[in-house]
Amino acid sequence: MNEESPGFHYPASRERVRDASGDHDAFDQFVVDSGRRPSKELQVERTDQPPPSVASRLGTSAALVRRAVRAVDGRTVALETSYYPLDLAAGTELEGPEDIAAGTIRVLAAYGHAQTGYRDEVAAHSASVDEAEDLGVAAGTPSLRTLRTVWSRERVLRVTETVTPMGADMVLHFETGAPAPASAGG
Repeated sequence: MNEESPGFHYPASRERVRDASGDHDAFDQFVVDSGRRPSKELQVERTDQPPPSVASRLGTSAALVRRAVRAVDGRTVALETSYYPLDLAAGTELEGPEDIAAGTIRVLAAYGHAQTGYRDEVAAHSASVDEAEDLGVAAGTPSLRTLRTVWSRERVLRVTETVTPMGADMVLHFETGAPAPASAGG
């Protein structure tokens, strides 16, 4: 990171249901709140062949996939691919190709599937050929891969894989407990 392109600090552990008045999902709202400009390219499709690690967490191979290439100030910072069990997502706004300003967490909650928790698995990763093309980096670029498994009281609601290439100037914050005081920085 440098002064010309300061890092974007994203409090990844603060995923939550927000009020519906916002114009952005949680990630984009954090970007806007930091005085930056978010953008994304979104693709939505059904699949019956998610990666095995995703299918085992979802408990099904029938899934809806929402894939977003995310950028901050025009610079790609992450590839985010979310998988939803098709029996939960079918017929909802999740199937539409549009961005969901209130966020997907709120959509699922409105259908009786309130998110109660999640687990992040973060590991070193090398960008695949397909990921590299979407991210605008060379295949094999060192990256971080975050696999987030989200659940309600009854079942898994979503599995999201986020690939963030090193050098994308994005810093992920993971906090627990109450929000930190302003003097804690970040």
